[in-house]
Amino acid sequence: MYRHRRSGTKPKSWFERSEGQQLLQQQQLLVKAQYPGLTFQAESESGRMLLEGDFVLKADCGIPTTIHIRVRFPSNYPSSEPTAYDAGAFFPTDVDRHILSTGAFCLWLPPCSPWDETDPNGSLLRFLDEVTVFLERQLVYDATGGKQWPGPQCRHGKYGYLDFMLSILDGNEQLLNALLPAILGKMSPGRNEVCPCGGQLKYKRCHAGLVEQIVGRIGRGTLDYFFKDSGKKVSSEKPSLGDERKSA
Repeated sequence: MYRHRRSGTKPKSWFERSEGQQLLQQQQLLVKAQYPGLTFQAESESGRMLLEGDFVLKADCGIPTTIHIRVRFPSNYPSSEPTAYDAGAFFPTDVDRHILSTGAFCLWLPPCSPWDETDPNGSLLRFLDEVTVFLERQLVYDATGGKQWPGPQCRHGKYGYLDFMLSILDGNEQLLNALLPAILGKMSPGRNEVCPCGGQLKYKRCHAGLVEQIVGRIGRGTLDYFFKDSGKKVSSEKPSLGDERKSA
């Protein structure tokens, strides 16, 4: 009895499916109206969709600056946000200016991303608006001698995630040290047990919600990747942006 082998068929990209085709058409119209220098095109090697072209920024003096960028859409778009790159290598890759070695723009820490997969059209325009602000800050950074980043920023790698955890916990490093084993999954306090923060309340009525919020927003996989070798306490050493090149 012979068995027929199933021919391996490559799954369709998001923009090849019917709902994706409709989304792409909508976004082509939106981008054309707001960012006419950018065009959608399929990347032949990876089969992914790109949005590529020139951003033209005008200084107060009226002199325009043209910067060639590339926006690469992930295979699971719009569940995940795209990534923007300095396609023309206009700026140097430097963690201090939030441009990674690949040329990718580090716009925000992932758990702080405003991306909303339920509103991909609005999210894409917000994303491109943020790229515009990012590029303008790059020009200001150069114009002021590269001494200080002209806008809010966070550190990279695990230090950025530590800062994010501290922001959820109102900057209380002692509390973070107490909850870190639960956040990293190295201990699993019962909801009716005393909270590991050292208080007398049950965990479920104390910090269980904040621990779940931190884990949910960062993701277990990311926590495991950055903190798999971490001890039970947050390191008191807090490197600056320039000291984090290996973890960015």
